Amino acid sequence: MRAYLTAFLLCTLVTSTVSAATTSTFNIRVFGAADIVAPTTPTLLSATPITTDQIDVTWSGSTDNFVVSGYVVFRGGVAVATTTLTNYSDLGLSASTTYSYSVRAFDPSFNYSSSSNVLTATTPAVPIAPTPTAGGTQSTFLGLELDKLTVVPGIKTSTFYIKTTRPARFEMRWGRTTSYELGYTVNDKFTSSYETVLTNLEPGTQYEYEVVGYSVSGKAYVLERGHFTTLRSQDVSPPANVNRFRAIANGIDVKLTWEVPAGEGYQYIRVVRNHLGYPTSLQDGAVVYQGVGQSFVDSDILNQYSPVYYTAFVVDAAGNVSSGAIAKIYATDDGKITSGTKGDGGPGVSATTSPDGFIPGKNIPIGTHMPDSSEVFLIQENTKQTFADQNITIDSHFPFTLSIPKSAVSDNLKTIIVTFTDPTDSRLTSSFLLRINKDRSAYEAVIAPLDLDGVSRLTIDIYDYDAAVVGTFQKTINFKGVFHISSMPIFPDRILFELKRWGPLAALPILFGILIFFYRRRQHHQS
Repeated sequence: MRAYLTAFLLCTLVTSTVSAATTSTFNIRVFGAADIVAPTTPTLLSATPITTDQIDVTWSGSTDNFVVSGYVVFRGGVAVATTTLTNYSDLGLSASTTYSYSVRAFDPSFNYSSSSNVLTATTPAVPIAPTPTAGGTQSTFLGLELDKLTVVPGIKTSTFYIKTTRPARFEMRWGRTTSYELGYTVNDKFTSSYETVLTNLEPGTQYEYEVVGYSVSGKAYVLERGHFTTLRSQDVSPPANVNRFRAIANGIDVKLTWEVPAGEGYQYIRVVRNHLGYPTSLQDGAVVYQGVGQSFVDSDILNQYSPVYYTAFVVDAAGNVSSGAIAKIYATDDGKITSGTKGDGGPGVSATTSPDGFIPGKNIPIGTHMPDSSEVFLIQENTKQTFADQNITIDSHFPFTLSIPKSAVSDNLKTIIVTFTDPTDSRLTSSFLLRINKDRSAYEAVIAPLDLDGVSRLTIDIYDYDAAVVGTFQKTINFKGVFHISSMPIFPDRILFELKRWGPLAALPILFGILIFFYRRRQHHQS
Protein backbone atom coordinates (compact mmCIF):
# COMPACT_ATOMS: atom_id res chain seq x y z
CA MET A 1 0.00 0.00 0.00
CA ARG A 2 2.87 2.33 0.81
CA ALA A 3 4.35 1.67 -2.63
CA TYR A 4 1.09 2.63 -4.36
CA LEU A 5 0.88 5.77 -2.24
CA THR A 6 4.44 6.72 -3.19
CA ALA A 7 3.70 6.17 -6.88
CA PHE A 8 0.58 8.29 -6.60
CA LEU A 9 2.52 11.13 -4.98
CA LEU A 10 5.21 11.00 -7.67
CA CYS A 11 2.61 11.07 -10.43
CA THR A 12 0.92 14.03 -8.80
CA LEU A 13 4.27 15.83 -8.54
CA VAL A 14 5.14 15.23 -12.22
CA THR A 15 1.66 16.27 -13.36
CA SER A 16 1.91 19.45 -11.29
CA THR A 17 5.28 20.19 -12.83
CA VAL A 18 3.94 19.71 -16.35
CA SER A 19 0.88 21.79 -15.52
CA ALA A 20 3.11 24.56 -14.24
CA ALA A 21 5.17 24.36 -17.41
CA THR A 22 2.08 24.68 -19.56
CA THR A 23 0.24 27.40 -17.64
CA SER A 24 2.91 29.62 -16.09
CA THR A 25 4.04 32.84 -17.71
CA PHE A 26 7.61 32.78 -19.05
CA ASN A 27 9.54 36.01 -19.35
CA ILE A 28 12.22 35.94 -22.05
CA ARG A 29 14.78 38.72 -21.89
CA VAL A 30 16.61 39.56 -25.07
CA PHE A 31 19.74 41.65 -24.66
CA GLY A 32 20.97 43.82 -27.48
CA ALA A 33 22.04 47.34 -28.29
CA ALA A 34 22.35 49.64 -31.22
CA ASP A 35 25.72 50.05 -32.89
CA ILE A 36 27.38 53.06 -31.22
CA VAL A 37 30.99 52.31 -32.14
CA ALA A 38 32.42 54.75 -34.68
CA PRO A 39 34.94 53.69 -37.36
CA THR A 40 38.62 54.41 -36.87
CA THR A 41 39.94 57.76 -38.04
CA PRO A 42 41.29 57.74 -41.63
CA THR A 43 44.63 59.32 -42.45
CA LEU A 44 44.84 61.80 -45.31
CA LEU A 45 47.77 60.68 -47.48
CA SER A 46 47.95 63.24 -50.27
CA ALA A 47 46.31 66.30 -51.80
CA THR A 48 47.75 66.72 -55.29
CA PRO A 49 47.01 69.60 -57.70
CA ILE A 50 46.29 68.14 -61.14
CA THR A 51 45.10 71.15 -63.13
CA THR A 52 44.05 74.72 -62.51
CA ASP A 53 40.61 73.48 -61.39
CA GLN A 54 41.26 69.98 -59.99
CA ILE A 55 42.91 68.54 -56.84
CA ASP A 56 43.07 64.79 -56.17
CA VAL A 57 42.84 63.62 -52.54
CA THR A 58 43.74 60.14 -51.20
CA TRP A 59 43.49 58.63 -47.70
CA SER A 60 43.94 55.37 -45.81
CA GLY A 61 40.98 53.04 -45.23
CA SER A 62 39.18 52.91 -41.87
CA THR A 63 37.96 49.87 -39.93
CA ASP A 64 34.76 49.32 -37.95
CA ASN A 65 33.31 46.74 -35.57
CA PHE A 66 30.80 45.89 -38.33
CA VAL A 67 31.52 47.56 -41.66
CA VAL A 68 32.56 50.96 -42.99
CA SER A 69 29.85 52.46 -45.25
CA GLY A 70 31.85 55.33 -46.72
CA TYR A 71 33.72 58.59 -46.25
CA VAL A 72 32.80 62.26 -46.20
CA VAL A 73 35.32 64.63 -47.83
CA PHE A 74 35.61 68.15 -46.40
CA ARG A 75 37.07 71.16 -48.18
CA GLY A 76 37.73 74.07 -45.84
CA GLY A 77 35.62 72.36 -43.17
CA VAL A 78 32.58 72.03 -45.48
CA ALA A 79 31.44 68.62 -46.76
CA VAL A 80 31.78 68.42 -50.54
CA ALA A 81 31.41 64.71 -51.30
CA THR A 82 30.50 61.27 -49.95
CA THR A 83 32.19 58.21 -51.44
CA THR A 84 32.90 54.54 -50.76
CA LEU A 85 36.39 54.87 -52.28
CA THR A 86 39.59 56.06 -50.61
CA ASN A 87 40.21 58.80 -53.16
CA TYR A 88 38.37 61.79 -54.56
CA SER A 89 38.90 64.27 -57.39
CA ASP A 90 37.73 67.75 -56.43
CA LEU A 91 36.68 69.60 -59.59
CA GLY A 92 35.59 73.12 -60.47
CA LEU A 93 38.22 74.90 -58.38
CA SER A 94 39.86 78.25 -59.01
CA ALA A 95 43.39 78.71 -60.30
CA SER A 96 46.19 79.88 -57.97
CA THR A 97 44.06 79.09 -54.89
CA THR A 98 44.96 77.14 -51.75
CA TYR A 99 42.48 74.58 -50.44
CA SER A 100 42.50 72.45 -47.27
CA TYR A 101 41.03 68.94 -47.00
CA SER A 102 40.03 66.44 -44.31
CA VAL A 103 38.05 63.18 -44.25
CA ARG A 104 35.67 61.37 -41.84
CA ALA A 105 34.49 57.74 -42.06
CA PHE A 106 30.97 56.52 -41.18
CA ASP A 107 29.22 53.15 -40.71
CA PRO A 108 25.64 51.92 -41.53
CA SER A 109 24.37 53.32 -38.19
CA PHE A 110 25.77 56.74 -39.16
CA ASN A 111 28.43 56.75 -36.47
CA TYR A 112 31.14 59.14 -37.69
CA SER A 113 34.83 58.94 -36.94
CA SER A 114 36.82 61.93 -35.81
CA SER A 115 38.30 64.14 -38.52
CA SER A 116 41.51 63.10 -40.21
CA ASN A 117 44.59 65.23 -40.44
CA VAL A 118 44.36 68.29 -42.69
CA LEU A 119 46.33 68.66 -45.93
CA THR A 120 46.48 71.73 -48.15
CA ALA A 121 47.17 72.08 -51.85
CA THR A 122 47.34 75.03 -54.25
CA THR A 123 46.03 74.87 -57.78
CA PRO A 124 48.50 76.11 -60.43
CA ALA A 125 48.12 79.40 -62.25
CA VAL A 126 46.55 79.59 -65.67
CA PRO A 127 49.33 78.86 -68.18
CA ILE A 128 50.56 81.78 -70.26
CA ALA A 129 50.46 81.33 -74.01
CA PRO A 130 53.94 80.90 -75.55
CA THR A 131 55.49 83.96 -77.22
CA PRO A 132 57.61 83.97 -80.36
CA THR A 133 61.37 83.82 -79.85
CA ALA A 134 63.90 86.16 -81.47
CA GLY A 135 64.41 83.65 -84.27
CA GLY A 136 60.72 83.72 -85.14
CA THR A 137 59.91 80.23 -83.76
CA GLN A 138 57.70 79.35 -80.82
CA SER A 139 58.60 77.32 -77.76
CA THR A 140 56.72 74.01 -77.56
CA PHE A 141 55.23 71.94 -74.76
CA LEU A 142 55.54 68.23 -74.39
CA GLY A 143 52.49 66.57 -75.94
CA LEU A 144 50.22 63.91 -74.47
CA GLU A 145 51.34 60.35 -75.17
CA LEU A 146 49.82 56.94 -74.58
CA ASP A 147 51.85 54.87 -72.13
CA LYS A 148 49.75 51.67 -72.11
CA LEU A 149 46.36 50.48 -73.35
CA THR A 150 44.88 47.10 -72.42
CA VAL A 151 41.60 45.74 -73.81
CA VAL A 152 39.91 42.87 -71.95
CA PRO A 153 37.05 41.63 -74.17
CA GLY A 154 34.05 39.98 -72.60
CA ILE A 155 30.95 38.38 -74.01
CA LYS A 156 28.65 41.41 -73.88
CA THR A 157 31.03 43.83 -72.23
CA SER A 158 34.65 44.84 -72.76
CA THR A 159 36.95 46.75 -70.42
CA PHE A 160 39.57 49.32 -71.46
CA TYR A 161 42.51 50.22 -69.22
CA ILE A 162 44.28 53.39 -70.41
CA LYS A 163 47.45 54.97 -69.05
CA THR A 164 49.13 58.16 -70.31
CA THR A 165 52.37 59.99 -69.60
CA ARG A 166 50.50 63.03 -68.26
CA PRO A 167 47.09 63.66 -66.66
CA ALA A 168 44.34 63.93 -69.24
CA ARG A 169 40.60 63.77 -69.79
CA PHE A 170 39.57 60.86 -71.99
CA GLU A 171 36.93 60.29 -74.63
CA MET A 172 36.15 56.84 -76.00
CA ARG A 173 34.16 56.19 -79.19
CA TRP A 174 33.15 52.82 -80.63
CA GLY A 175 31.03 51.19 -83.31
CA ARG A 176 30.92 48.42 -85.90
CA THR A 177 32.62 50.77 -88.38
CA THR A 178 35.20 53.56 -88.18
CA SER A 179 32.29 56.00 -87.99
CA TYR A 180 32.03 54.92 -84.31
CA GLU A 181 28.27 55.09 -84.59
CA LEU A 182 27.31 53.11 -81.49
CA GLY A 183 28.34 55.49 -78.76
CA TYR A 184 30.95 57.33 -76.78
CA THR A 185 31.91 57.91 -73.16
CA VAL A 186 33.87 60.72 -71.51
CA ASN A 187 35.32 61.44 -68.09
CA ASP A 188 35.25 64.85 -66.47
CA LYS A 189 38.46 64.73 -64.44
CA PHE A 190 42.14 64.68 -65.30
CA THR A 191 43.95 61.44 -64.50
CA SER A 192 46.89 59.43 -65.80
CA SER A 193 45.00 56.12 -65.48
CA TYR A 194 41.51 55.57 -66.79
CA GLU A 195 39.20 52.56 -66.87
CA THR A 196 35.90 52.24 -68.73
CA VAL A 197 33.51 49.38 -69.47
CA LEU A 198 31.61 49.15 -72.75
CA THR A 199 28.26 47.39 -72.34
CA ASN A 200 25.38 46.12 -74.48
CA LEU A 201 27.78 44.54 -76.96
CA GLU A 202 27.01 41.49 -79.10
CA PRO A 203 28.91 38.23 -78.49
CA GLY A 204 31.50 37.24 -81.10
CA THR A 205 31.42 40.64 -82.84
CA GLN A 206 34.26 42.89 -84.01
CA TYR A 207 34.11 46.55 -82.96
CA GLU A 208 36.19 49.56 -83.97
CA TYR A 209 37.28 52.08 -81.32
CA GLU A 210 39.07 55.41 -80.94
CA VAL A 211 40.62 56.83 -77.75
CA VAL A 212 41.08 60.61 -77.56
CA GLY A 213 42.90 62.39 -74.75
CA TYR A 214 42.55 66.07 -73.81
CA SER A 215 45.57 67.77 -72.23
CA VAL A 216 45.41 70.31 -69.41
CA SER A 217 45.52 73.08 -71.99
CA GLY A 218 42.48 71.58 -73.74
CA LYS A 219 44.25 70.22 -76.83
CA ALA A 220 42.91 66.91 -78.20
CA TYR A 221 45.24 64.00 -79.04
CA VAL A 222 44.16 60.81 -80.78
CA LEU A 223 45.90 58.25 -78.57
CA GLU A 224 44.81 55.01 -80.24
CA ARG A 225 42.61 53.60 -82.98
CA GLY A 226 41.98 49.89 -83.34
CA HIS A 227 39.47 47.07 -83.03
CA PHE A 228 38.55 44.24 -80.64
CA THR A 229 36.28 41.20 -80.80
CA THR A 230 33.91 40.14 -78.05
CA LEU A 231 33.86 36.55 -76.81
CA ARG A 232 31.26 33.98 -77.77
CA SER A 233 28.94 32.38 -75.21
CA GLN A 234 25.84 30.26 -75.06
CA ASP A 235 24.74 31.87 -71.80
CA VAL A 236 22.16 34.51 -72.66
CA SER A 237 19.87 34.11 -69.64
CA PRO A 238 19.55 37.27 -67.52
CA PRO A 239 20.38 36.97 -63.82
CA ALA A 240 17.78 37.41 -61.11
CA ASN A 241 17.16 40.89 -59.73
CA VAL A 242 18.12 42.06 -56.26
CA ASN A 243 15.38 41.76 -53.65
CA ARG A 244 13.83 44.40 -51.38
CA PHE A 245 15.38 47.39 -53.14
CA ARG A 246 14.56 50.39 -50.93
CA ALA A 247 15.20 54.14 -51.10
CA ILE A 248 15.14 55.66 -47.61
CA ALA A 249 15.46 59.39 -47.02
CA ASN A 250 17.83 60.81 -44.41
CA GLY A 251 17.36 64.54 -44.65
CA ILE A 252 18.38 65.47 -48.20
CA ASP A 253 20.39 62.24 -48.57
CA VAL A 254 18.95 58.95 -49.84
CA LYS A 255 20.13 55.62 -48.43
CA LEU A 256 19.72 52.76 -50.90
CA THR A 257 19.57 49.19 -49.61
CA TRP A 258 19.00 45.85 -51.32
CA GLU A 259 19.46 42.11 -50.84
CA VAL A 260 21.71 40.13 -53.15
CA PRO A 261 20.09 36.93 -54.52
CA ALA A 262 21.45 34.00 -52.54
CA GLY A 263 23.40 31.48 -54.57
CA GLU A 264 23.22 33.56 -57.75
CA GLY A 265 26.45 34.08 -59.68
CA TYR A 266 26.92 37.75 -60.50
CA GLN A 267 29.80 40.09 -61.33
CA TYR A 268 28.53 43.36 -59.90
CA ILE A 269 25.47 45.43 -59.10
CA ARG A 270 25.01 48.84 -60.73
CA VAL A 271 22.54 51.43 -59.38
CA VAL A 272 21.50 54.09 -61.89
CA ARG A 273 19.69 57.33 -61.00
CA ASN A 274 17.42 59.51 -63.12
CA HIS A 275 15.08 62.38 -62.24
CA LEU A 276 12.87 61.93 -65.33
CA GLY A 277 11.81 58.30 -64.89
CA TYR A 278 13.05 54.84 -63.99
CA PRO A 279 16.35 54.04 -65.75
CA THR A 280 15.79 51.16 -68.18
CA SER A 281 19.42 50.35 -68.99
CA LEU A 282 22.90 50.54 -67.50
CA GLN A 283 23.53 53.88 -69.21
CA ASP A 284 20.10 55.49 -68.74
CA GLY A 285 21.13 58.06 -66.13
CA ALA A 286 23.86 58.73 -63.58
CA VAL A 287 25.69 55.70 -62.17
CA VAL A 288 25.64 56.23 -58.40
CA TYR A 289 27.00 52.83 -57.36
CA GLN A 290 28.77 49.83 -58.87
CA GLY A 291 30.13 46.96 -56.77
CA VAL A 292 29.18 43.91 -54.75
CA GLY A 293 27.83 45.61 -51.61
CA GLN A 294 24.26 45.90 -50.38
CA SER A 295 23.87 49.60 -49.58
CA PHE A 296 24.90 53.08 -50.71
CA VAL A 297 24.18 56.67 -49.65
CA ASP A 298 23.33 59.11 -52.46
CA SER A 299 24.27 62.40 -50.81
CA ASP A 300 22.47 65.74 -51.18
CA ILE A 301 20.32 64.50 -54.04
CA LEU A 302 16.90 65.54 -52.64
CA ASN A 303 18.21 69.08 -52.52
CA GLN A 304 18.65 68.95 -56.30
CA TYR A 305 15.81 66.80 -57.69
CA SER A 306 12.37 65.60 -56.66
CA PRO A 307 11.23 62.98 -57.37
CA VAL A 308 14.28 60.76 -57.83
CA TYR A 309 14.11 57.39 -59.60
CA TYR A 310 16.55 54.52 -59.05
CA THR A 311 17.07 51.17 -60.79
CA ALA A 312 19.39 48.43 -59.48
CA PHE A 313 20.77 46.10 -62.18
CA VAL A 314 22.57 42.78 -61.63
CA VAL A 315 25.30 41.96 -64.17
CA ASP A 316 26.69 38.41 -64.40
CA ALA A 317 30.09 37.21 -65.63
CA ALA A 318 28.74 36.70 -69.16
CA GLY A 319 27.58 40.32 -69.34
CA ASN A 320 23.88 39.50 -69.02
CA VAL A 321 21.87 42.20 -67.24
CA SER A 322 18.80 41.73 -65.04
CA SER A 323 15.59 43.58 -65.88
CA GLY A 324 16.06 45.91 -62.90
CA ALA A 325 14.64 46.46 -59.41
CA ILE A 326 13.24 49.97 -58.93
CA ALA A 327 12.63 52.49 -56.16
CA LYS A 328 11.42 56.08 -56.05
CA ILE A 329 11.52 58.87 -53.49
CA TYR A 330 10.73 62.57 -53.44
CA ALA A 331 10.58 65.60 -51.14
CA THR A 332 7.40 67.57 -50.59
CA ASP A 333 7.21 71.36 -50.59
CA ASP A 334 7.27 71.55 -46.81
CA GLY A 335 10.56 69.65 -46.67
CA LYS A 336 9.13 66.35 -45.50
CA ILE A 337 10.37 63.31 -47.37
CA THR A 338 7.86 60.94 -48.92
CA SER A 339 8.28 57.77 -50.93
CA GLY A 340 6.56 57.19 -54.23
CA THR A 341 3.12 55.56 -54.36
CA LYS A 342 0.66 54.51 -56.98
CA GLY A 343 -1.04 57.49 -58.51
CA ASP A 344 1.97 59.77 -58.82
CA GLY A 345 3.68 57.94 -61.63
CA GLY A 346 5.43 55.40 -59.45
CA PRO A 347 4.75 51.77 -58.58
CA GLY A 348 2.69 50.84 -55.62
CA VAL A 349 -0.42 49.00 -54.50
CA SER A 350 -3.63 50.61 -53.41
CA ALA A 351 -4.39 50.26 -49.74
CA THR A 352 -7.94 49.23 -50.55
CA THR A 353 -8.72 45.69 -51.57
CA SER A 354 -9.64 45.38 -55.22
CA PRO A 355 -10.69 42.31 -57.19
CA ASP A 356 -8.36 40.32 -59.38
CA GLY A 357 -8.33 41.06 -63.08
CA PHE A 358 -7.57 43.82 -65.57
CA ILE A 359 -8.27 47.47 -64.73
CA PRO A 360 -8.13 49.77 -67.80
CA GLY A 361 -6.57 53.22 -67.56
CA LYS A 362 -8.56 56.43 -67.88
CA ASN A 363 -7.23 57.34 -71.33
CA ILE A 364 -6.23 54.39 -73.48
CA PRO A 365 -4.81 55.51 -76.85
CA ILE A 366 -6.83 54.37 -79.86
CA GLY A 367 -5.50 51.15 -81.35
CA THR A 368 -3.56 50.17 -78.23
CA HIS A 369 -3.32 46.40 -77.86
CA MET A 370 -3.16 45.03 -74.32
CA PRO A 371 -2.39 41.44 -73.26
CA ASP A 372 -5.10 39.11 -72.01
CA SER A 373 -4.89 37.52 -68.59
CA SER A 374 -3.93 34.27 -70.30
CA GLU A 375 -0.88 36.04 -71.82
CA VAL A 376 0.66 37.03 -68.48
CA PHE A 377 2.86 34.08 -67.47
CA LEU A 378 4.57 33.06 -64.24
CA ILE A 379 7.19 30.43 -65.03
CA GLN A 380 8.99 28.42 -62.35
CA GLU A 381 11.13 25.42 -63.33
CA ASN A 382 8.77 23.18 -65.37
CA THR A 383 5.58 24.89 -64.22
CA LYS A 384 3.85 27.64 -66.23
CA GLN A 385 0.88 29.50 -64.76
CA THR A 386 -1.09 32.47 -66.12
CA PHE A 387 -3.19 35.25 -64.65
CA ALA A 388 -6.21 33.43 -66.05
CA ASP A 389 -5.66 30.55 -63.61
CA GLN A 390 -7.90 30.60 -60.58
CA ASN A 391 -5.19 29.79 -58.05
CA ILE A 392 -1.52 30.67 -58.51
CA THR A 393 1.07 29.22 -56.15
CA ILE A 394 4.78 30.11 -56.20
CA ASP A 395 7.46 28.25 -54.27
CA SER A 396 9.22 31.09 -52.48
CA HIS A 397 12.51 29.18 -52.24
CA PHE A 398 13.16 29.19 -56.01
CA PRO A 399 13.41 31.97 -58.63
CA PHE A 400 10.62 32.48 -61.14
CA THR A 401 10.11 34.50 -64.31
CA LEU A 402 7.23 36.84 -65.07
CA SER A 403 6.77 37.05 -68.84
CA ILE A 404 4.46 38.82 -71.31
CA PRO A 405 4.83 38.06 -75.06
CA LYS A 406 5.98 41.04 -77.12
CA SER A 407 3.21 40.36 -79.63
CA ALA A 408 0.66 40.94 -76.87
CA VAL A 409 1.79 44.52 -76.20
CA SER A 410 1.52 47.52 -78.54
CA ASP A 411 4.76 49.22 -79.54
CA ASN A 412 3.58 52.57 -78.15
CA LEU A 413 3.68 51.20 -74.61
CA LYS A 414 6.71 52.44 -72.71
CA THR A 415 7.23 50.73 -69.36
CA ILE A 416 5.94 47.59 -67.63
CA ILE A 417 6.34 47.40 -63.84
CA VAL A 418 5.49 44.48 -61.57
CA THR A 419 5.00 45.01 -57.84
CA PHE A 420 4.67 42.48 -55.01
CA THR A 421 3.25 43.20 -51.57
CA ASP A 422 4.74 41.60 -48.48
CA PRO A 423 2.23 39.06 -47.06
CA THR A 424 3.02 40.22 -43.51
CA ASP A 425 2.72 43.95 -44.24
CA SER A 426 0.92 45.24 -47.35
CA ARG A 427 2.69 48.59 -46.97
CA LEU A 428 6.00 46.95 -47.93
CA THR A 429 6.43 46.34 -51.65
CA SER A 430 9.12 45.24 -54.10
CA SER A 431 8.98 46.49 -57.69
CA PHE A 432 10.76 45.38 -60.87
CA LEU A 433 10.93 46.39 -64.52
CA LEU A 434 9.98 43.99 -67.30
CA ARG A 435 12.46 44.32 -70.17
CA ILE A 436 12.58 42.81 -73.63
CA ASN A 437 14.57 39.55 -73.67
CA LYS A 438 17.50 38.71 -75.95
CA ASP A 439 15.46 37.16 -78.76
CA ARG A 440 12.94 40.02 -78.48
CA SER A 441 10.07 37.63 -78.01
CA ALA A 442 8.81 38.74 -74.58
CA TYR A 443 9.05 41.30 -71.79
CA GLU A 444 10.46 39.50 -68.78
CA ALA A 445 11.73 39.88 -65.21
CA VAL A 446 13.54 37.16 -63.28
CA ILE A 447 12.59 37.34 -59.60
CA ALA A 448 14.98 35.81 -57.07
CA PRO A 449 13.56 33.72 -54.19
CA LEU A 450 11.50 36.19 -52.16
CA ASP A 451 11.36 34.14 -48.94
CA LEU A 452 7.70 35.05 -48.52
CA ASP A 453 5.04 32.89 -46.95
CA GLY A 454 1.41 33.77 -47.40
CA VAL A 455 -0.90 35.63 -49.74
CA SER A 456 0.54 38.52 -51.76
CA ARG A 457 -0.97 40.99 -54.21
CA LEU A 458 0.83 41.10 -57.56
CA THR A 459 0.23 44.21 -59.66
CA ILE A 460 1.40 44.86 -63.23
CA ASP A 461 1.22 48.49 -64.41
CA ILE A 462 1.67 49.24 -68.12
CA TYR A 463 2.62 52.80 -69.11
CA ASP A 464 2.53 54.57 -72.48
CA TYR A 465 5.00 57.16 -73.80
CA ASP A 466 3.18 59.92 -71.91
CA ALA A 467 3.95 58.08 -68.65
CA ALA A 468 0.25 57.45 -68.05
CA VAL A 469 -1.08 54.11 -66.83
CA VAL A 470 -2.77 52.40 -69.76
CA GLY A 471 -3.86 49.37 -67.79
CA THR A 472 -3.27 47.41 -64.60
CA PHE A 473 -3.38 43.68 -63.95
CA GLN A 474 -3.98 42.52 -60.38
CA LYS A 475 -3.75 38.99 -59.07
CA THR A 476 -3.64 37.28 -55.71
CA ILE A 477 -0.56 35.05 -55.43
CA ASN A 478 0.06 32.41 -52.82
CA PHE A 479 3.73 32.19 -51.86
CA LYS A 480 4.34 28.83 -50.28
CA GLY A 481 7.48 28.18 -48.24
CA VAL A 482 8.89 24.64 -48.04
CA PHE A 483 9.65 23.51 -44.48
CA HIS A 484 13.35 22.77 -43.99
CA ILE A 485 14.36 21.66 -40.49
CA SER A 486 18.04 22.44 -41.09
CA SER A 487 17.30 26.01 -42.12
CA MET A 488 14.38 26.85 -39.83
CA PRO A 489 15.40 29.09 -36.90
CA ILE A 490 14.31 27.98 -33.43
CA PHE A 491 13.00 30.76 -31.23
CA PRO A 492 12.38 30.49 -27.46
CA ASP A 493 8.76 31.54 -27.77
CA ARG A 494 8.23 28.75 -30.33
CA ILE A 495 9.69 26.18 -27.92
CA LEU A 496 7.41 27.38 -25.11
CA PHE A 497 4.43 27.24 -27.44
CA GLU A 498 5.19 23.62 -28.32
CA LEU A 499 5.65 22.74 -24.62
CA LYS A 500 2.34 24.30 -23.79
CA ARG A 501 0.70 22.48 -26.67
CA TRP A 502 2.19 19.02 -26.18
CA GLY A 503 3.42 19.08 -22.55
CA PRO A 504 0.62 16.99 -20.97
CA LEU A 505 0.87 14.29 -23.65
CA ALA A 506 4.66 14.22 -23.32
CA ALA A 507 4.23 13.46 -19.59
CA LEU A 508 2.19 10.29 -20.18
CA PRO A 509 5.19 8.05 -21.07
CA ILE A 510 6.93 9.28 -17.91
CA LEU A 511 3.93 8.43 -15.72
CA PHE A 512 3.57 5.05 -17.35
CA GLY A 513 7.26 4.29 -16.75
CA ILE A 514 6.98 5.21 -13.06
CA LEU A 515 3.99 2.91 -12.58
CA ILE A 516 5.84 0.01 -14.25
CA PHE A 517 8.88 0.62 -12.02
CA PHE A 518 6.89 0.45 -8.75
CA TYR A 519 4.84 -2.50 -9.96
CA ARG A 520 7.98 -4.55 -10.68
CA ARG A 521 9.52 -3.44 -7.38
CA ARG A 522 6.46 -4.65 -5.48
CA GLN A 523 6.52 -7.97 -7.35
CA HIS A 524 10.19 -8.34 -6.41
CA HIS A 525 9.51 -7.77 -2.69
CA GLN A 526 6.60 -10.21 -2.70
CA SER A 527 8.78 -12.88 -4.22
